[in-house]
Amino acid sequence: MTDRRYGVLGLGNRLEQDEALGALVIEKLRTDASLLGSLPAPDTVELIDGGTVGLGLMPYLTGLDGLLVVDVINNNREPGDLIDLDGVDVIRKDVVMSVHDLGAGELLGALYVMEQWPRRVRVIGLEPLVIGLGLDLTPPVAAAFPGLIQELLRYLATWQREDAAAG
Repeated sequence: MTDRRYGVLGLGNRLEQDEALGALVIEKLRTDASLLGSLPAPDTVELIDGGTVGLGLMPYLTGLDGLLVVDVINNNREPGDLIDLDGVDVIRKDVVMSVHDLGAGELLGALYVMEQWPRRVRVIGLEPLVIGLGLDLTPPVAAAFPGLIQELLRYLATWQREDAAAG
């Protein structure tokens, strides 16, 4: 299983309250070794702080067995609600993702068109309350943050176990 690769791509702007979600998830996974350490193969996970996205991220996302894109997702739900989407839905524009929707959709679309689509792609995030100047997540998004981390870890563990079983 050592040749397997899984990516967690965090998107967002650290200066815009809930928009910082993806970057804060990557920071948490980097600084708390126990989180990735709970996985069957923690060394196969690549953490990518994608900022506000761009096609320059393509080299980091090709050849992955699984990709989790983490961002705030405007989906007209309650602030802090967990939203979990198939990556294909994002390139179809079935949903709107944060203020950099076009960049994330273009990035995933480019992976698809170039036949570099990872074997599995999920876009996971939280409904924001505020996207505006500020350094802290709003209370409903901050309260849902641990659950989001657990959902990411659940996907990674499941994918790693499936791939290990498949050989």
